[in-house]
This record gives sequence, C-alpha cells and structure tokens, in this order.
Amino acid sequence: MPYNPKELSSQEEIYSLFRSLGDVLTEPVKVLIIGGAALIEYDLKDATKDVDIICVTDEDKKSLLKCALNIGFKLKGPEKRHRRLGLDRIAIKNSHTIDIFARAISGGFIATANMWYRAINPKKFGFLDVRYASREDIFIMKLIAHRDGDLEDCAKLVTVGLDFDIIYDEVESQYISNLDDSYDFDEFKIWITYLDEGVGDLEVKYGISIPISDKISKLSDDYYNNRFK
Repeated sequence: MPYNPKELSSQEEIYSLFRSLGDVLTEPVKVLIIGGAALIEYDLKDATKDVDIICVTDEDKKSLLKCALNIGFKLKGPEKRHRRLGLDRIAIKNSHTIDIFARAISGGFIATANMWYRAINPKKFGFLDVRYASREDIFIMKLIAHRDGDLEDCAKLVTVGLDFDIIYDEVESQYISNLDDSYDFDEFKIWITYLDEGVGDLEVKYGISIPISDKISKLSDDYYNNRFK
C-alpha cells in the first residue's frame, strides 16, 4: 500500500513509512534513525516533518531514494535549512521530507561503529533493518544541523539526562582522526565549529550549562588555528 503521509505524530505512523519502504526494497538495508523520528521513539517529541536516515553505503542510500520514489515521494535538491548537512537529494511528499545520508552527516562527521553500537530498539520492516541513534549521538547531530527546532530538542535531551563523557569522546575522536592525511581540512572538520556554535546558542537561549562546552570550544579554536596558519 502506498505511503500516505499525515501528521507524523506517533510511532505507528513512522513505522508505516518504514514498512512501505521495506516492502519495496529488494535487498536488506540497515539504517540508523536520527532526528525527530528518533525522539518520537524516545517519547521526547510529539511530531516531526522530517525523517532523518543514515545508511551504511552510497548504494543503500540510492536504493532507499528509489524506494521513496516508488511510494510517491519526489526527489529535490536540499533546502537552505540543510546547508550544513551532507545531502544532495531529499525526498518530499506533501509537507514531509525524508533526509537520507550515506554514513557522512556533515563533511567529516560520520556515523561511526560506536554510534551503531549505541543504537537501540532494532526493528525490521521487510528488508529495512532499523536502529535508533542514542540520545547522546542525536544531541551531537542536532547541534551540528542547527535547523529550526533543533535547539529545543537538545534542551529536552539535556533535561532527561545525557552522558557528556560519551558525547565528548565521540566528538574528539572524530575531530582528531585523519588530521595528518591529505584531504580538504576546511570541508571535513568545519563541523566542529557548527557544534561549538550550537552549544553556545543552547546555553544562551535555554540557560543550560553544558559541562563540555569549554573543551568543544578548544577543538573549534584548533580548527581555526589550523585553517588560517
């Protein structure tokens, strides 16, 4: 049955989307769910227009985009609010979008093995194997994206409790990796400045103290020092 989006305000409505995608897949695809759809799974959000999905490979991403076409979505270029994210196509139907990533979320920030290990609530919908990102990893990615509503979502995540040691370990390990390799440093490390900005805005707007904010700022300063040295 073709997916007919309404207000995505319950687990079952999101499951209906996943079921529709899984029914038209011809081979197994494993995905990590981030963003608002994951927060609905955590019972921390009432509704979402975007369903954010990370695939393991580019081929899996292409397969899912093709499946989205088959259930009535249209493919378009990313919108202004996606400017910090590694998207070349988004799937849109009515007022809802599916944002599908192939491992990389923003330049050099990727879905690591540790992020997959921390994922919860594995479910299968036909050939679609779904996992939900941890609250800590959702926090990082939402601050990097900094779309409308992301700061509010991050404030909720802080309220229910986060392990900031896990958050910083993930951020630091990804930032310092490959620093000596030949690649576009500006492109693949700029996400640390987005994260630093997001942490600062979160603290100011919601009066929240983020215990690792100084350490994040030091990494951001290191980025600028390397960029302009």
